[in-house]
Formats: sequence, structure tokens, C-alpha cells
Amino acid sequence: MPDIKSAEKAKQIRAFFHQHGRIYIVVDATADDVDVPPQYRGDPALRLVLNVRMPQPIYIRDDALESDFRFGGVPYPCRIPMPRIWAMYVPGRERETGVIWEEDIPEVVRAAAEAAYSAAQKVTTDKPSSKPSQGPKLSVVEGGGASKDDDTKPPTKPTLKVLK
Repeated sequence: MPDIKSAEKAKQIRAFFHQHGRIYIVVDATADDVDVPPQYRGDPALRLVLNVRMPQPIYIRDDALESDFRFGGVPYPCRIPMPRIWAMYVPGRERETGVIWEEDIPEVVRAAAEAAYSAAQKVTTDKPSSKPSQGPKLSVVEGGGASKDDDTKPPTKPTLKVLK
């Protein structure tokens, strides 16, 4: 029997998937209960695409997500327990279009994110107080650009014609 937290996450994934039609889920494939191809086991941030146009069924159950995903064109029956899915987002959009379940983020990912954040904070606080040197200056060159006898016209846009 799935726990309430997993059932709620499954409900959120179903709603997000139906709303957007194509989403990425981010999976902790280091866990033993995640069934993905062997070469992807051990990836704490494995991204899988869910698309309504996928020919195979996608089962988003209260305890796990199951489907035959393709890896390099080869189908593989995957089973991902809900606690191993730690993020979902819409590809190609702003990063804010998604959900992260902080309690399910793998420790290695959390540590890497915290280290990157600390390094970024250190860079911003270590900036020298003096003004940065100015970059190169640009100037106009007389006679630059196209020559006067350049009468070539820009290429026309391609067009489609209906043939009957």
C-alpha cells in the first residue's frame, strides 16, 4: 500500500503531465528499487521524458511510475518508485516551471548544490572594490562596410507553392 506522501506526489505528477503534455522527471537512479538500464543506474539526477505522444502507455500509479522508456532507441521496462522522483519540469521553459520535492533530493545532489552556492557567494563577496578597467573602445571607420558598387539584392525568403 503506497503512503500518503507518494500518492500525493503521483497526483501532482499526473496533473502536471496532463497540463503540459511533455515533462521531464528527475530520478535518483542510485537506489536499488529503481529499475532502469544498467548503464544509467548510479545517476542521482537521471532525466526521463514523459510525452502524451509516446506510443507506449505511461502508468503513474500512487506507488510508482512505470513505462517502457527508450534509451538510445532500445526500449526498457522501467519502474520508478515515487520517493525516487525528486523533480519535474517542462523542458525548454523557465526553470520555475516545475516542482522539486526537497525531502527526496539525493544527498550527493544536495551537497553539490550547496557547494556551488557557497562558491558563488564567495565570488560575489571577494570582488575588489575598485572600478573594473574599461573594455576596448570602438570607433567608426569611414568607408567600412559594403562597397558602393555592391548592387546585389538580399536573397528572397523561400516560399511554398501549392501544386494541384
